[in-house]
Amino acid sequence: MEPLQVIHGRLRDAETNAFAVMKDELFYIRAFLDHHRRIGVEQFLILDDRSTDGTREFLAGQPDCVVLASPYTFGETVTMPTDNGSRSVRGAVAFKTMIPRKYLSGRYALCLDTDEFAILPVGVRNLRELQEILARNDVVSVAATLIDYFPRSVLEMDEPRDPPSAEEMLRLHGYFDALPLLGWQPGREHPVRLEESATARLFRKHRIKTVPEAMQGAPRWLNRLLPYRIPTTSVSKMPLVRWVDGVTYENTHRTNVVPSDKVLLGLAHVKFTYDLSRRMAAALESKAYVRGSRKYLWYEELLESMRQGDPSFLGPDTRLYTQPADLAEARLTKLELA
Repeated sequence: MEPLQVIHGRLRDAETNAFAVMKDELFYIRAFLDHHRRIGVEQFLILDDRSTDGTREFLAGQPDCVVLASPYTFGETVTMPTDNGSRSVRGAVAFKTMIPRKYLSGRYALCLDTDEFAILPVGVRNLRELQEILARNDVVSVAATLIDYFPRSVLEMDEPRDPPSAEEMLRLHGYFDALPLLGWQPGREHPVRLEESATARLFRKHRIKTVPEAMQGAPRWLNRLLPYRIPTTSVSKMPLVRWVDGVTYENTHRTNVVPSDKVLLGLAHVKFTYDLSRRMAAALESKAYVRGSRKYLWYEELLESMRQGDPSFLGPDTRLYTQPADLAEARLTKLELA
């Protein structure tokens, strides 16, 4: 089968491109497009994974969006060719390589989830300027800090909201922990975790644990007493890549190309929203995410604990986001290239 087809729009010779896989993302899509247009994305390639909420129809009405479809789904196992034969991966991983290889060969492209908002380093006016700097320095892959953004309280997540713009999305969910999450160490090619994410901080505070499947029916008080580990969450991604020969995504976060240690983007991960309850239910029903969408059980338990106890998302290092310089000051972004 042909794995990808253009079903709406026309591919243009754009200098700055972003691509994503979406399913039922009408809550986010206006703010997502608004934000990335503001930083200079000229064309969006969106694979719609059989949305039923109007996402596909909305995207089809956007002149800068090329809408793709596939006979494969996000959670389905897909066999991909490799230099040594083939490998089987989830569609979520396969699409991240298939889309740019087919449509964006040789170009830089941003790879994003719909709840991620790319923040450029201070001193860079737009995405085109950043790409020019990267090209001058022969940078193929760029790392980003994945930064949890959240409202002040879990109670705000229960208020129906429909943010139409990036400004409104980040105003409603504008808090983040101002701690450096990633750094490079001698002898290590990839950036390493320096601090825990805000989500991991909350998991620890509310004693959310990685309970084995056999014990998930046990009383919560018992599982809290047992020596299971506290879940961690990823704090890094490689969202900006130049699609030269041989580049591929090894998983949903990392490419096979070592990222430059001279540049670090920010990804505002706005997941604690009014829409999260719907997303949790869909993920747990489909089991399309890693390990059967187990992380959404942790989110479900966390939010229940917060509603019954301390509802605050705020921690000792939390601050309100106002501008990209806030992330640079917290060493969450950087640019050391000319």
